[in-house]
Amino acid sequence: MKLKFNSLLFITLFALTSCATRDKLTKTPEQKKAELFYSHGTSKLLQKDYREALKYLKQAYEIDPKDTKILNNLGMSYYFLGQTKTAFKYLEESLDIDSKNSDALNNIGSLYFKNKEYDKSLKSYQEVLSNLTYRHQYRTHYNIGLIYLIKGEKDKAKENFLMANTQNQDYCPASYELGKLYLGEYRYNSALKWFKEASKGVCYENPEPIYMQAITQLQLENYAQAKEKFQEVIERFSSTRYSTLAHLKLKKINSEQILEKQAKETVLPNNLKSTNQFDSPSF
Repeated sequence: MKLKFNSLLFITLFALTSCATRDKLTKTPEQKKAELFYSHGTSKLLQKDYREALKYLKQAYEIDPKDTKILNNLGMSYYFLGQTKTAFKYLEESLDIDSKNSDALNNIGSLYFKNKEYDKSLKSYQEVLSNLTYRHQYRTHYNIGLIYLIKGEKDKAKENFLMANTQNQDYCPASYELGKLYLGEYRYNSALKWFKEASKGVCYENPEPIYMQAITQLQLENYAQAKEKFQEVIERFSSTRYSTLAHLKLKKINSEQILEKQAKETVLPNNLKSTNQFDSPSF
């Protein structure tokens, strides 16, 4: 699985496993029909077939317009099709029915974020944090960290990224953001630690943490390790812009090392000549 760090706001979809919110034995034929449309729609949504997802979820909504999970996924179908205003409408309907619906709160917070309404986004995410049983709090902390980064409040951003990592040490996007923050503070060893963490698990197939490890090694003047990491980027991610950047960095390092070697070779004979002058016997 590849995660894109630069667009990683977390969106919550009600998965197929969450569909049995009521005892199936007590459901009416119409409710069972709505559940079937919902299941098909959610499956298409997870497959990123948004138009088919919308078709099925609209049919589910027509049968059961008060089901919050249908409203949530219907809203996100519209969002992924570029209909943000309509997405807000259905997410707000979901929250009107259940104001503590953490999935809908998370999603509406993400929509506010995309609209650059950061204060509203932050408020929604903070409401999610009040639900102590919500299973995705680490991702909520990550989203809050992104908002504080935009606001320039780096200490609060770092605090939330650390909370995300504490709650789920395998959540590599938070590690990546921590690496960038520590790099900006010139704390290169700490930055390197977090960039290494960010290259594990589901982020293994991302070039960014590997490239940033190389950049950090350069700052530490560990040129051999830096070159090794740049080479890894080139070999593993040849079709990305990071491969191009790595090529340029390697070329620069090699050029500088050649110039440094030439400078030493030039200085050495001069030093020897100067030394010989002082060591020559005086008559």
